[in-house]
Amino acid sequence: MSDFQFNEEKHEYTLDGIVIPSVTQIIQDAGLTNFDNVNKELLDYKANIGRKVHTATELWDRGTLDGEGLHPILKRHLDGWIKFNKDFNFEPIKIEIRLFHATYRFAGRIDRIGMIDKDETLVEIKSGGKQKVHEIQTGGYELLWCQDKKKIKRRIAVYLSEDGYKIEEHKNPNDKNIFLSALTITNYKKELK
Repeated sequence: MSDFQFNEEKHEYTLDGIVIPSVTQIIQDAGLTNFDNVNKELLDYKANIGRKVHTATELWDRGTLDGEGLHPILKRHLDGWIKFNKDFNFEPIKIEIRLFHATYRFAGRIDRIGMIDKDETLVEIKSGGKQKVHEIQTGGYELLWCQDKKKIKRRIAVYLSEDGYKIEEHKNPNDKNIFLSALTITNYKKELK
């Protein structure tokens, strides 16, 4: 049995005491995303909203959210999530699951696994704008989820905003291969250090 840990303070995963990269770190380290030219204060502000939106949606899905005093911005994002759930009759089966891949030695946290139209669906919750790289991210999460012969039929990103929600389905089967290529690049760069 492997010892899999997540250090919240350092925001890092370890497997048997060795730091392993996360899905988002792999994508960034491989050069598929770059926030160097984005204002740091704006980036921090958006990241803070993203964390709070994730917490609010998680608590709502678990039935433990006390909505009293919820900031109006968060409330509108949450309303979008609630509307998505109703519109698609989405029932979460797993919520905020941290996993590691035993073969490829990476980790990540899948936002939701649930059912849409009898299809097991991986759902990634976003509070920012659409980026092409999100397809690669859900491809990495699919690899994590399906390593034990589990299957998913759909990968969907749900973009929450103060105006509601939008979805984007990720259908390209090459997304997983691109993710694995990014993992190879990340591991190569780590060896060079």
